[in-house]
Amino acid sequence: MKKREKVKKRKKRKIIKAPRVQTIFCLVSLAFILGCCVFYGIRLVKYYKIYNPKLETGEVLENLASNIISTSQIVYEGDGLYLNNGNYIYKGENVNNYILINNLLFRIIRINSDRTIEVVLDEYINEMPYGEFVTFSESEIIEYLEEKFLPIFDSDILANTSICNDVITNVSEITCQDIDNNHSVRILGITDFLNSIESEKSYLVNDTENFWLYNQSEDSVWHTSTLNITSGDPSDFYGIRPVLTLKNSTALISGDGSSNNPYQIKKSSSEIKVGTYLDLNDDIYIVYEVGDDYLKVASNKVLKDRRIFDESSNEYANSSLKEYLESTYLDSLSYQALLKEVDFQDVSSKVGLLSLDDLKFNSSLENYFLLDRSDDNIYLYNSSLITSSISTRRNVRPCLGLVKDLKIISGNGSKLAPFIVEVPNA
Repeated sequence: MKKREKVKKRKKRKIIKAPRVQTIFCLVSLAFILGCCVFYGIRLVKYYKIYNPKLETGEVLENLASNIISTSQIVYEGDGLYLNNGNYIYKGENVNNYILINNLLFRIIRINSDRTIEVVLDEYINEMPYGEFVTFSESEIIEYLEEKFLPIFDSDILANTSICNDVITNVSEITCQDIDNNHSVRILGITDFLNSIESEKSYLVNDTENFWLYNQSEDSVWHTSTLNITSGDPSDFYGIRPVLTLKNSTALISGDGSSNNPYQIKKSSSEIKVGTYLDLNDDIYIVYEVGDDYLKVASNKVLKDRRIFDESSNEYANSSLKEYLESTYLDSLSYQALLKEVDFQDVSSKVGLLSLDDLKFNSSLENYFLLDRSDDNIYLYNSSLITSSISTRRNVRPCLGLVKDLKIISGNGSKLAPFIVEVPNA
């Protein structure tokens, strides 16, 4: 009898224990399924928003990367858009990769596999030395870009960009092990430049441009020399071409990527920012500094006649060039009511010149005086920054101080359609 009772007890234990195991298994499974539903549901919503962007008004827009990929013909030779390991890269000279961002014209370098878009300004914004021989992430150039250039743009359109800090001793053997993803702006790299070349042509360069690349060799820094790549001393002056990375949620507002109809990713507004083009009675200026109550603008052309800086002084405050600009040049302008005294280095005036640190838009303008001095000479902005004798006739690119509250009549502030400014009593 005792043996039978023991057997029965064992059987009862088994009957009681099995349902508990099943219950725990079911609960764990249910939790796992619910977790998967939440995780993939969030991802579904995220990617739906990326590929189906909307304006605040509810208007549905196209995703920029998706539109470019679906409407472009992928090519395998010649100029156009190439598919390379999941990334889309523009190659050659004549490619429709123009994009307008904050009134500034950029070129699309590549569309990454995650649909972020890398773009480069269609001109260089200054010429400067690389500085101390450090990685690009620690260089004077990136410090300058983050202080002067990056604030022009809304951070909500930008993704962090990738910088490869590997030492490159041979351009045919490019590695990328030391990656820095902590910045939102950079300049072109060797890979960017080489990937753009097709049949010895590239949309990135012309016959005279030389600009820094962010890659280093063992004791120098790489830069372009027309369509070639060479290394130079960090103290040399070369052009700076800023590169930004747009988020994969970037929407297309309008445009087809051509030079006359670039892609636009934001609705036009009448806000005046750095890089905005202004039309004052058919005189075109570009905003290079925005203050609390003033604008600094640079002429989009040089004066018709070349002039000397001075016969004896390289200080702008004492120069004959300042005297000419404050009298003859200012008197010729029909928008006197819009002018405002601002500081041009240590000189307070309504007219002046650009300095070394100022952003310089329209890199086609060359051979013009700057405010900065070097010994007895004056700096000259050219395809490579040099100094000039003050008594040699050079180009002059006037800059003005303007009131900030300008009334805009029309235009979108870009180079193609500058803001038309209402001029009182014109």
